[in-house]
Amino acid sequence: MRISWLEPEVVRVTRAALQARHPDWAVHFMPAFEAPALPAGIDAALWPRISEHVARAERVSQAIRDEGFEPALARFRGSGHAVEQATLIAAAVQIERLEFDLVVELLRCKIDEFVAYGAFLDLLQQFGKSPRALIAYENFCTSCRHTESDLASWGDRVSAVRDGLASFYVSCGHHDEGHRRFLERHQEDPTSVLVALAASRSFWVAGATNLAIHWLGLGAERARALGRTELAVRLRKKQAILRARQS
Repeated sequence: MRISWLEPEVVRVTRAALQARHPDWAVHFMPAFEAPALPAGIDAALWPRISEHVARAERVSQAIRDEGFEPALARFRGSGHAVEQATLIAAAVQIERLEFDLVVELLRCKIDEFVAYGAFLDLLQQFGKSPRALIAYENFCTSCRHTESDLASWGDRVSAVRDGLASFYVSCGHHDEGHRRFLERHQEDPTSVLVALAASRSFWVAGATNLAIHWLGLGAERARALGRTELAVRLRKKQAILRARQS
């Protein structure tokens, strides 16, 4: 599973720079991590974070290879570093040893903008629709919204987390809260139809047909306002089909 948003080439170059300094990943943290020399083609402002992100993931991976999963889990669990927890989770998934609490612990860590959180939010939901899972998702969403980032993609990723939370509320049966959160997102971005489409799909899957129809209407109206006439017509047709099925 993918645990990082970094491009494979960036990871490769970063590994090479780190290993040129020392081949043992643990040594890079003795006594504290410092970024190695900046390779060509890497953003200098991001380099300290990129290099530490890769080094932490590789150190945990090395511990798993050398010591086994359980000793590595005992050593790094609760470290507070998201990429270390993500690496443990990826290993746990491979050997079918994943625990709900391990996913929750990752989501409690300080946000690491390079971690690909989507896969871990999916894992959280696979454990079921418990109040604990919903609270963990909500707290993580709040942390994302309060995290300032200079990454160009960060705003879109936070929006995706918020949409995912709204959908999770719907799947947990909290339709009013899901509707409220989707509406907030829909109003924030007047240039997009995507939130309306996600909301209609979420309510349809949850069996809330009236709300699915309502969101198809909001999507059609937004598409019309944006001059996307063909999409507006398609959404109105879908809306009519759902209404016909109700009668």
